[in-house]
Amino acid sequence: MHKSLLSSVALCTLSLVGILVFSCASSPPPVPEDASAQKIIQLAQERYDVYDLNGAKYYYQVLLERYGSDPNYMLNAKYEIAFIEYKKGNKDIAIAGFKEIIERYNEPDASSLSPTWKVLSQMMIEKLEGNKNIQD
Repeated sequence: MHKSLLSSVALCTLSLVGILVFSCASSPPPVPEDASAQKIIQLAQERYDVYDLNGAKYYYQVLLERYGSDPNYMLNAKYEIAFIEYKKGNKDIAIAGFKEIIERYNEPDASSLSPTWKVLSQMMIEKLEGNKNIQD
């Protein structure tokens, strides 16, 4: 009795793991042409929530392509892409992305930008460079 129960539990567990792996590995659906910036951000967050970093990055790149002329959406997308690179272990790429965001705040219209992305980027750089110095 215990053997069949254990086999059933193991089979169910393996099936669930398989479903999760394949659902994360699948390509994200294309973004409708009329999708708002908020909808694209929602799609990206949904992919991130299921640990599909490549899918989330794809949606943030779409956000950049479609709404990159709006500085706040551009900064949002660039921050999230840099953060995804950090999560993927690409610290140098992440740091470069965060520094690019901070540089944007040196432009004449910086006072009209949300300070959120600058503050978060500075915090991430401190964290990553602090970790980098410890490893050296």
